[in-house]
This record gives sequence, structure tokens and C-alpha cells, in this order.
Amino acid sequence: MSQSIRVERDIPMKMRDDITLRADVYRPDDHEKHPAIVVRTPYNKGRSAPSDFLSPVEAAFAGYAMVIQDTRGRFSSEGDFSPGRSEGQDGYDTIENIAAESWCDGNVGMVGASYLGRNQWDAAMEAPPHLKAIAPHVIGAGWVSESGMSGVKELETGISWFATMALDMVEKMAKQGKDISGILDNVRYAMTHFEEVCNFLPLKDIPYFKFEGLQEGFMRRFSDDLLKGKKSEEELLWAYEQIKVPCLQSAGWYDMSVAHIFLNFFKMKEKGGSSIAREGQHMIMGPWVHGSRLHNFIGALNFGAYGSGAGAFMINRHIAFFDKYLRGIDSKYLVPIRYFVMGRNRWKNAETWPLPETQWQRFFLHSRGHANTAGGDGVLSREEPGKESPDIFVYNPLDPVPTRGGRLNPDLNQAAGPQDQSIIEKRMDMLCYSTAELKEEMEVTGPLKLHLFASTTVVDTDFFVKLVDVYPNGMSINVAEGAIRARYRKSILNPQPVIPGEIDQYMINLASTSNIFAKGHRIRIDITSSNFPRFDRNMNTGNPFGEDAVGLPAMQTIFHQPGQASCIDLPVIPGKG
Repeated sequence: MSQSIRVERDIPMKMRDDITLRADVYRPDDHEKHPAIVVRTPYNKGRSAPSDFLSPVEAAFAGYAMVIQDTRGRFSSEGDFSPGRSEGQDGYDTIENIAAESWCDGNVGMVGASYLGRNQWDAAMEAPPHLKAIAPHVIGAGWVSESGMSGVKELETGISWFATMALDMVEKMAKQGKDISGILDNVRYAMTHFEEVCNFLPLKDIPYFKFEGLQEGFMRRFSDDLLKGKKSEEELLWAYEQIKVPCLQSAGWYDMSVAHIFLNFFKMKEKGGSSIAREGQHMIMGPWVHGSRLHNFIGALNFGAYGSGAGAFMINRHIAFFDKYLRGIDSKYLVPIRYFVMGRNRWKNAETWPLPETQWQRFFLHSRGHANTAGGDGVLSREEPGKESPDIFVYNPLDPVPTRGGRLNPDLNQAAGPQDQSIIEKRMDMLCYSTAELKEEMEVTGPLKLHLFASTTVVDTDFFVKLVDVYPNGMSINVAEGAIRARYRKSILNPQPVIPGEIDQYMINLASTSNIFAKGHRIRIDITSSNFPRFDRNMNTGNPFGEDAVGLPAMQTIFHQPGQASCIDLPVIPGKG
């Protein structure tokens, strides 16, 4: 391979509608043809080059041409930015443009995280002839986010993302001669005062984006337009049968799209549009949070020397992936599933999920009617409940439970990942159910769902659940989490108001995890009705998002009795290893 690389800036590429997009190209400094790897970013190609997944310099030294392009309407590229609306066709045109370059051998792959991952799925569904493989990271399984499929809205992420994107939008307005007086100051204020912005009521009247060119885009972030006209939830997912290329997905146990990463993996194995697509599915799950932050110290925990995905670990695996599918060179690094066991802090391989050796153990919620706070009488055990008093708490939208770590975007002003929950477990609007101290360690690896029997005094409300690892010193670390908005309890496409006082069963998806609950630790389930400002507060009125300036308090009742036994099925892995 060449021992030097060539970097070219702002290479123009014409799209089918004559709009020019521009890209930077990192490639071996020789006269040979090389396979290409494409990154399409709305976040500025000059700043998107560094990556823990695959750096352009490392890719170029490995014999690839890495192309990093500003998407339509962003930074150096022409056109109007409209998230998701033209990325498929632009991706197709970009790939075919690159395949025709004198330095490309006609084999093209794609890589990138979050929105950059969505761009890959969009392009792959267009089936460009020269696209051979994609490697999307930390991105969901379709047009609606993983939490969005439960009906809740990612409030802080939506505000933060839109404010960040608005900076370039406002700059373009100024270049077009438009009056931006006040707009830029408002956007910058919103970026530095997230708590104030999130607390504003009603949300639809947030003043910081109430300007022509911004208001519509901001409200679109939280609209349900994508649900209109859909007859089944399958229509909200990627069109897997149109995707004909292999895929390497990467994420962390504290990412927002854990369940959707697994969904993509199995949907592609089942429905992929070619045999190589169905057989060429690979996944890496580390102990990380959202984005390119693949470090060993995440939140309050240190996952040890093997926890870091930065540098050689992820780069080598991505090079191996592209070597196989762009060059035909096989590698021992490529396995179907590579996952990290937290607590043991080691990597394991798997062929499928859940693991074949899984022993499903059902744990039931118990109490004498006073499970409020971690100091209450809530118990989690294998015994089925008898006739027990339900637990009651009052959720007040004006005093929501604050966000404390979890599967959120660390770009915000909230700390992501594993954090000590004991601070918020003192609240009376938090129910806590804990096992006795474990006599032996327990490995929980696999998908998680909570069966919750509950009633409420309002027509709509939320339920939030966390699986927690309680240390002997009282530290309480979140492991996995899930949520549901009550009116979407049957289907995201068929909202139904709750009948106040009626007991409903809620199936709450906590996605997947892999964690060792050590000897002497306890397993805990936390239940409440808010997680703010990560998610919007349900005002309990049943009105559409953003309309309420005043909410209603809700009295929530959680049942654990015969016929209405709230419980969670834990995927327990026998033995040690």
C-alpha cells in the first residue's frame, strides 16, 4: 500500500437535479484504483472526519479512498436542507459519481454514525449498482425512533439537534440577504439554556425558533406526520427487501437505539434483498453511549482495558468488514455478533440473540402497598404474588422526575450512560422493587420486557421503567430502560385514550443488555411516570404534543396480584465464563 496519502478538498459532485454537493477525499497518493468508503454528513465534513469507528487517514493507509461529503443544503453543499427528504437519491448519485472516478475501482461502501447511519439506509434502499456494503452506527430501524415507537418524545435531543442544525441554516439566510436580526441570538440562547427551553409551556410556543425558515422545521421534529397513512408498523421500518448489501452495525448498551440495532440485524437476515445481504450481517455492541465516544470510562463506571472501542479495536473490525465485501478478503474478526459483558468487562461472540443457553427467569413485583422510594417495602422475587395491596404514586407534570443518565445523547447538558440512581430513588413518585442480596453472581444477557398492570386517573399518561444494579454500598446503577405512553399501549398507529380507573396491561420494552449482577448486589426495578427533560412531560390531558400550558396530576396504581401480576422476564446465562 502507498505510504503517503492525498487529501483533496471540496470535490464537486452533481446530483440529478443539477445541485452540486461537495466532498473531501482522503486516498492513497498513487495512480492506482482503490475501493471507496463514503460518509455523508450534515455536521460539516471538515469536523466529521475524526471517528472512533473508522478514521479517513487509517482508511487511506489501508488502501481505501474515503469520501466525506456535506449533505444537501449543509455547509459547502448547495440546495436546501430538509432532513431525510433527499438523502436516498443523493446517496445513490454520490455513490455512482464516486464509482466513475479515475481513482475508484468501482467498489463503494458507506460508514457513519447516527444521522450519517440513516443516510446509509436511505441510500441502500435505492440500490445503487456500485454500493457493496454499509456500516451504520447508532441508528434506529426506520422512520420513527426507538423511543418514538413507544409514543414518548425525545424532547431534549430534539431541541438540541435542531438548535445545532439551525446555526448553519441562519448563516445561509444571511448569505441570501435575509434579515436575521434576533434569530441567531435566539438560537444561541436556546443552545446554552436547554433547561429553560425544555421547561417552556406550551412547547409549541417556544419563542427561540419562531422565525420563518425555522418554526416549521422545529415542530416537524416532534410531529406524528410519519405515522399518517401507515397501515402497519412494518411500514415504519426500513424497506429491508430493497437492500442488497451486507451490513456492519455498531452501538453501545447505553445508546438510544439498542433494540432497533437488533431489529435491523434480524430483519436483514430474514428479508434482505440478496443472499449476500442476508448472510452478511454483523453487529458489535459495546458498553458505550451514543456517538463516537467509545471509551472505557462511561458515566459512573470504568469498564476496564477492554471497554474502549477507540483506535485499533473498531478500526480493525471496520477495515476487515470492508476488506471482505469490497475486496473479497476474509477475516477472523468478522463474526455475526460481538458483544461486551458489563461487570465481567469482556467481549464474547454469538451467532444469534437471545443466546441459545438462555434460561428465562420470571421475577415478580411485590409489596405491602408502600414501594415508594428505595427505602420502601418493594420486593422483586421469583415467587408469584398472592393477594397484595397495589402501590400508588402521584405524578405531577410540574414536578417531573429528572433525567439521570441512561440511553441519551451525551451532546446535551445531561450526563449519559450508567449513573447513580439513588439520588432520585428517594422521591415518593418513584416505586422501587429489589431482590435480596444475590448469593451468587447472575449474568443477564438478552432482551428485556416488563409486564406492567396499572391504572391511572387520567385519559393519558406515561410509565418509565429501569433495570438497576444495586451495589452493597447503596450505589444504584441503571442498566437498561424503557417507556410507554399509555394511549399507544396497543399500537403506535392506533392511539386509544385510557379509561380512568381501568386496569390495563402495558408491555414495556427495555431493549437488550449484557450485565453481571455481582454476588452481594441486588437487582432492582424502578417505575415512575417521567424522565425529564430527556423526554417531554406527559401533561395527562390527552391533547396533542406541545399544546398544554397546564397539566393534570395523575394518581398511578401498580398491581401485583393473581391475574394482574406485574413482572419481568430476565434472560439469565448459566455458569461463569
